[in-house]
Amino acid sequence: MATRKPPYAASGIGFLLMLVLCLSGRAQSTSGFKYNNLTVSPFVNLEYSYDSNVDYDGQENDDSILTINPGVDLTYRGNDWGLDGKAWYGYDKYKEYDDLDQDRYGESLRFYAESPRGLRFILGQNYIKTHQDDSILDGGRGIWRERDLHEIMSALSYQISERSSVTLNGMYSDLSYQNDSNQFGNLYGWREWSVGMEVARKLTAKSNLLLSGSYQEYDSDGAQGIDSNSGGYTLMAGFGSRATERISYRALTGASWFDYANGDQLTGWVYSLDANWIINRKLVWSVAGSSYFQPSEREANQAMQVYVLSTGLSYRPAKRVTTRFDIGMRREENEYSRNNQGAVTSDKFSARVRADYRLQKYVSLYGSLTYEEQISDDNADEFDRLRGTVGLNFRY
Repeated sequence: MATRKPPYAASGIGFLLMLVLCLSGRAQSTSGFKYNNLTVSPFVNLEYSYDSNVDYDGQENDDSILTINPGVDLTYRGNDWGLDGKAWYGYDKYKEYDDLDQDRYGESLRFYAESPRGLRFILGQNYIKTHQDDSILDGGRGIWRERDLHEIMSALSYQISERSSVTLNGMYSDLSYQNDSNQFGNLYGWREWSVGMEVARKLTAKSNLLLSGSYQEYDSDGAQGIDSNSGGYTLMAGFGSRATERISYRALTGASWFDYANGDQLTGWVYSLDANWIINRKLVWSVAGSSYFQPSEREANQAMQVYVLSTGLSYRPAKRVTTRFDIGMRREENEYSRNNQGAVTSDKFSARVRADYRLQKYVSLYGSLTYEEQISDDNADEFDRLRGTVGLNFRY
């Protein structure tokens, strides 16, 4: 098993710049309490779920789960700067397996600023403590295990000229698992540091040439009798959209070099892809993918390469109804073996359909159905799972 790759690292350094542009250009929300430039929007989700495999293993123990999830969104808009924040809490009550009952919580905060001379800055952090599945359809790795994740990320971009811009970014993340060897095999977290730079050069009125490079280091919890430090660097080139209303994209490819625990250096082809297409007023298509090296969370003293690709289609058939269909895949290839542990390859597939219906101004009804399957060289790591959810969202 593995866990979540921070979306900022997975999507490449340009993703942070895209977030800056999105935040700075986003219109004020029509919901929430207004205090001058501050908007406060509280919410509560009440859910019932059926899960065919609550342990994510071959035994397929099913159960019903009741969930309550209150939280609040905060937005502040100043002159060429702003803040976005969120805090939430969740509690899951299992009908049969009450030993899985647990609370979870998290928070996030983002700050951005822009200047008329083309300087943009973003600083963000988030913390999450959860035991829930980390879906590959939401940028995760599809793991179910109690874990703590804290991330800090920043980016600074500057428009050098009418045709050229540069972006610098940095990130730190701390991932740790709560292991119980009496119930499950251990999982191993890490501390990660990364820095990167991306240069964009205007090719046409609607396209940019992109060149990017990054360096990252890991300090792994799973190192046993060997150096816990590992690191690597990545060089990629590609194309991105510029000043388009309906289509935005970033597509880069290149190579990555990774040195795990002062062992043999690993080299591989990598890519980063993000694209959105507003087909019409009712239909929106998106795709995202990436590849990278990292230490293995599942096998001690291992490194692996990950390949991820997902796509989704949003459709709004009526004013009050929104639907979405997503599919995704994730491959984990163990590249480096120590202590006689085998090079296991795992493939995970997921599909999800969701519908939301606004009952009235402050109340929405939603439902989703998700199917997951994992295939692995290790039979003990194979499973499939079906989860259905219906819920009510109350938001002011």
